[in-house]
Amino acid sequence: MTERETTPLTVATINVNGIRAAVKVRHEGNQGMLPWLESTPADVVLMQEVRADEKQTQQALQPALEAGWHLVQAPATAKGRAGVGILSKIPLEDVTIGFGHSNPEIPEAREFDDSGRYIEATLAGHDVRVASLYLPSGSANTAKQDEKYRFLDAFAEYLNNRAALVASENKELVIGGDWNICHRRADLKNWKTNRTKSGYLPDERAFLDHLLGTFPDEATQVGDAEDSGRTGNPGGAAGDFFGAVEYTPGETARRRLEAGAASDPHYFDVVRQLHPAEDGPYSWWTYRGQAFDTDAGWRIDLQVATAGMCERARRANNAWVDKAAAYDQRWSDHSPVVVEYS
Repeated sequence: MTERETTPLTVATINVNGIRAAVKVRHEGNQGMLPWLESTPADVVLMQEVRADEKQTQQALQPALEAGWHLVQAPATAKGRAGVGILSKIPLEDVTIGFGHSNPEIPEAREFDDSGRYIEATLAGHDVRVASLYLPSGSANTAKQDEKYRFLDAFAEYLNNRAALVASENKELVIGGDWNICHRRADLKNWKTNRTKSGYLPDERAFLDHLLGTFPDEATQVGDAEDSGRTGNPGGAAGDFFGAVEYTPGETARRRLEAGAASDPHYFDVVRQLHPAEDGPYSWWTYRGQAFDTDAGWRIDLQVATAGMCERARRANNAWVDKAAAYDQRWSDHSPVVVEYS
């Protein structure tokens, strides 16, 4: 590796749940996102659900931009929805929005070009590209779940192609974001009661098997004895596409199912690689009930990286969820997931 490839780098990913709301001062003990930006060790902050146009985002983050942060953004065409962005202390180059342009053989990928769900850029002076992802949340038995399955089809093809291209360019890639899927039982506190809910459906989890493999398990948890219980998984099995309304799996979905879990993956769930035996650490808690106080959370905010970056994370061995000390100190229903890369 060259010197520029090994410059230490700290990356955070956070679903801000609306940037204009995130920066608001709620009370003396909760000054919003801006003080967090002043204190975070992160060099790069990957943001999701920005829910603002570029002018509104720049206004919300003006103090941070004046302090030297660089901003690139991909707002959604639909106002007040989705939106991703990258804040970086390092200048950003070669910015690309969406992923349909790289999949001419998959025209359905163009559906998401203007949806504010993916932005990617190179860090100047580093052989590293960073990306912010806001994967559709879905909702079983609604059109939102169809949209999510279509996204998984197109995005899987993009990621498979992207791995080879990044390697040919002698670069590494970190995709941080709200992936809206819990891969394993350890990623969801109340997994048994959520098996029919979007975010923990068999075909969603099988998508992550295909991308990341089954680490630290020897085989997939999808459909195993514990997952199914005595009467089967009420959310179906991989290939059932439970919760779809009009979605019909096409060739890309069939190819992914046939390939199954990656035995030699190109991408790695960095936090899970560093914390293989831990429940969580969770990054999202519903505002309802006492979920935050009892840590009844979901681990859906991931940093997924290519092999070289994963190795750098292993060397640094420092990844954490920057969880607020108390419920009323939160400025989002998500908490930042931070990883140090040596």
